[in-house]
Amino acid sequence: LKSKPQLVLQLSIMVQQNSIEPLQGLSASASLVSLAWMIASYQKVLRDSREDKMPMSYKGAVVQILWHLFTIAARAIAFALFASVFQLYFGIFIVTHWCIMTFWIIQGETDFCMSKWEEIIYNMVVGIIYIFCWFNVKEGRSRYRMGIYYVITLSENAALTVLWFLYYDRKTTSDFDALILVCVVSSSFALGIFFMFIYYCLLHPNGPVFGSQTGGCI
Repeated sequence: LKSKPQLVLQLSIMVQQNSIEPLQGLSASASLVSLAWMIASYQKVLRDSREDKMPMSYKGAVVQILWHLFTIAARAIAFALFASVFQLYFGIFIVTHWCIMTFWIIQGETDFCMSKWEEIIYNMVVGIIYIFCWFNVKEGRSRYRMGIYYVITLSENAALTVLWFLYYDRKTTSDFDALILVCVVSSSFALGIFFMFIYYCLLHPNGPVFGSQTGGCI
């Protein structure tokens, strides 16, 4: 909750200034790595602490880090690009996405808290997390919920990046640099989804998830 807004702010300033200071780049990289590390380590510790769950291997944890690293990077860059041009509309987009995600989580009927209102507050906090990355909060098969989430994320990333590309400041950013940034967003998201499939096809503790056999899954 702290690292991702900081990362988006730093990236947005870099885009507006069309320059990267060494400490800026180091700070942004640390925020990104901490996010990916946090999600992967949480999933591993959660599985290791429960007797009804198969433990996650360290290979699986590393691949999870790469999965979240690239998907979060694509999301952050898309946010930063759009926010560098459309500050007001970016705020409206964030609030709208948060409301939709919170409503979706509430409809999923999570059972984390003791009372209904505590559960709603918890769902609202998770809705903030869903602005930036996937976070499983309900038992059972999550592949369908995760698939829906990443389809929505892909659509939003593409729309935000295309809008920025149409209206970015040509005086501070060259066409070549703009094209590179668009390619970075798309390739980073694609790499993240690739590592997600590697995890679920080869390294998931319960075995291949997307198919009965690993070869068929790949």
